[in-house]
Amino acid sequence: MKTTYRRIEAVSKTCQIIDVLAMQNGPITGPDIARVMDIALGTVMCHLVTLEDAGFVQQIGGSYQLGMKLSVYWARRKSNLESEIVQKQQDLDSISITGSN
Repeated sequence: MKTTYRRIEAVSKTCQIIDVLAMQNGPITGPDIARVMDIALGTVMCHLVTLEDAGFVQQIGGSYQLGMKLSVYWARRKSNLESEIVQKQQDLDSISITGSN
């Protein structure tokens, strides 16, 4: 039996805000984000200050851009994937060495 879970609207809005920030060439204001998303400025600002507190967003003057925390997560993920590749290559190498004897 498949369980269906409901979506959390606040998390969806947060993801949309991150998407908007990621598509920009530079910092963008809260009012501009609200316009792009067609949602209330107060809602956008609540999300932005929460994201800023968590390190996902950085305020530059009166505008916002993605913070470094997402980069740290990506670097960690990339490092883990590279480690997996090295391990799998070593496994393959040991199989081919064992198989050729």
